[in-house]
Amino acid sequence: MRDTLVPLILMSDGTHLSNFAGDKKERPVYMTIANLSSKIRQTRSTHSVIMVALLPIPIKNSNIPQKRLDEQWQTNRDVLNEVLRRLLQPLTFKRNPSAGSGYYNVLCADGNFRRCKPVLAAWLADCPGFSDLHHLERHVCFWCECPKNELGDYVHPDKEHPRRDQNLYRTLSDANTKAADAEHLSRHVHRGFNVFRHIPCIVSDLPKHDLLHSMQIGMLDHLLKWISHFMKTHEWLDKYNAIWLSVPAYHDLTPKNKSDEEVSQWNGKEMKEMSWYLLGVVTQSLRGGNPAQRPIFNRAIECTRALLEFYIYARYQSHDDATLSYMEDTLHRFHTFKDVFLLGRAGKKAKAKAIALRTELVKKRKVDKETNAETWTPSKKRREMNTWWDHISH
Repeated sequence: MRDTLVPLILMSDGTHLSNFAGDKKERPVYMTIANLSSKIRQTRSTHSVIMVALLPIPIKNSNIPQKRLDEQWQTNRDVLNEVLRRLLQPLTFKRNPSAGSGYYNVLCADGNFRRCKPVLAAWLADCPGFSDLHHLERHVCFWCECPKNELGDYVHPDKEHPRRDQNLYRTLSDANTKAADAEHLSRHVHRGFNVFRHIPCIVSDLPKHDLLHSMQIGMLDHLLKWISHFMKTHEWLDKYNAIWLSVPAYHDLTPKNKSDEEVSQWNGKEMKEMSWYLLGVVTQSLRGGNPAQRPIFNRAIECTRALLEFYIYARYQSHDDATLSYMEDTLHRFHTFKDVFLLGRAGKKAKAKAIALRTELVKKRKVDKETNAETWTPSKKRREMNTWWDHISH
């Protein structure tokens, strides 16, 4: 009887059920195996993906002291971890492993029995889901220990941040001291037992982003917001919407009856269609303009092109060294030109970058001293932005 390795792929995602009965949600966990081809896994009639568990949904807490709220969050993490422990019990480390431990005689589809060893190979989820599964704080990287203030910045492959050391986190959890808790806090990791630290695999390689969450309703959705803000800032939004609505229904494209801003929520299929014509719409919308605007418009077009090229490469079913180098090049170009949308990016980080840039311009005597970006009024924001555009266009 031959031995067969069975890589397990698990998937989890929160599913919104109803707004009329207390915001009901559920978090199913699905499982499939990597021995099947992707075509078979994606065919519903083959039933190659099965639901194996329902993760608990924590109750909502409001108007309670922070100490009690922290205790409730810790309880929620413990309950979630206990469910995962029972689910992944056959895959965890054995204290006294034997030569045949972890192997099962399985009847396969061809009618033959095989001696199979299941291993956890991948887990697909969104960013909040990965944070909950691995006991990490929100808005941190679950692959490496990248500082929060560097999230979103381009990192050269030769200068990557260190991977998360699950063995270290396990040692700190077992120590259960104030020093260990402080070390956990500095690494943005919650204290306590976590089942993934007791599974024989490279835990930092388990998180696998799917195109739906990471690109379609992730980066592409952000790109649309950046472009809309960019067009509105330069008073080209009407032209952009007119060209958007004029895209004809060709092959799989659906006719457009709403502009970009009128769409309340995009789904994966709509984002996939949008990626086919977005670059053309942006390029046609930004044709013309005065000589001072051309460098700015060219940067916006190049940024859009780079991200769409990266998305197209990411949809490849297999990669080699050439395609991976193309993806790295498009990612670098996106980070090079994305500053053209800087003031269209929401959040404290964007404002901090704009203020830092203003300080640099003040030192170079390219900004009026009366301009105060920290008050961030619309008129002063416009003056600040115009100066910034002039700076990057040279």
